[in-house]
Amino acid sequence: MTVKELIEKLSTLDPDLYVLCHGYEGGFHFVDSPGEETTFCLDVNSEWYYGPHEKIESLGEKFKPKYKQIKGIVL
Repeated sequence: MTVKELIEKLSTLDPDLYVLCHGYEGGFHFVDSPGEETTFCLDVNSEWYYGPHEKIESLGEKFKPKYKQIKGIVL
């Protein structure tokens, strides 16, 4: 999802709603603010318990060219 797509979806909601995200093993916590822009590699992980994408700095140099790279933020 791009920032533009997120803004479009959020613009249909009550602006006084709170924004929360899932906790590590349960529960929820508030989203503080977007993180800094970083580069991600897409479709790196296939294990069900990992999200499919990784920050580029977590990959070794020889693996970086193997994956499509995008700029993004983490909420």
